[in-house]
Amino acid sequence: MRHPITPFAVALISILALSSCAEMVKTFDQMQQDDQQSRAAQLMRIADSTAQGGDLNSALALYRRASAFAPEELPPLIAIGDTAFRLSLFDQAAKAYEQATRIEPNSATAHSGSGKTLIALAQPKAALFHYQATSRLAADQYGGYNGQGVALDLLGRHGEAQVRYRDGLKKSPDSLVLANNLALSLAIEGDFDAALEILTPYRNNPRAGVRLRQNLALIYGLTGQKNRAAALAALDLKENAVLNNLKYYEKLRTLAPAERAKALLGAVTP
Repeated sequence: MRHPITPFAVALISILALSSCAEMVKTFDQMQQDDQQSRAAQLMRIADSTAQGGDLNSALALYRRASAFAPEELPPLIAIGDTAFRLSLFDQAAKAYEQATRIEPNSATAHSGSGKTLIALAQPKAALFHYQATSRLAADQYGGYNGQGVALDLLGRHGEAQVRYRDGLKKSPDSLVLANNLALSLAIEGDFDAALEILTPYRNNPRAGVRLRQNLALIYGLTGQKNRAAALAALDLKENAVLNNLKYYEKLRTLAPAERAKALLGAVTP
């Protein structure tokens, strides 16, 4: 026996159907948010292409527009920071990275960006905080340890800096950046023998770049080994540049340790 459908049942079915449809239809705010995210993603793609083409100023403007559409998204802020840094707009880069760390405190990329920018702004104490966070969040990568070492060297805490560089080398034994900075830190303290022991094996290494070779030449020069310094410098420099460097090495040898350390700090790489 069939039971007739009552008006109440019809009304209930209608309400359930409408409710189901309502769940499928997005609200105006949701549609607006989707549209903004879509625009941000499109602007990011255009900005990336523009940056790859070498027009960093236009790319920076596009990244800013993308961030305006998605102010709580991390990628546009990181891109703003990276691009501003490449343009040497360090204040703008610092602001973008700082905002990124507020949005995502556990972003190693954001903290690392803050660290390198604060180094460029001559704020090593603040940079140290961010590089410590970088190492905590990405313990398997050497960048945070290297950044801590650079900040500590700039603060005059060379022994602590060397510990951080060595910690990084445990993670990445083949890192030329860490080897270079450790050797320079030792040279700053006057331990030239230890510095040479670290860098000399890289003398003929095809992976060693100009910076490492010239820093090795610098340390040879500081120890009075002019011929070795000149021969190594000549691999990358013209004769007049080599002669100028040799004069500079001699000048450094005459400086008081504190003044020499200040001059050498410019060769440390964050």
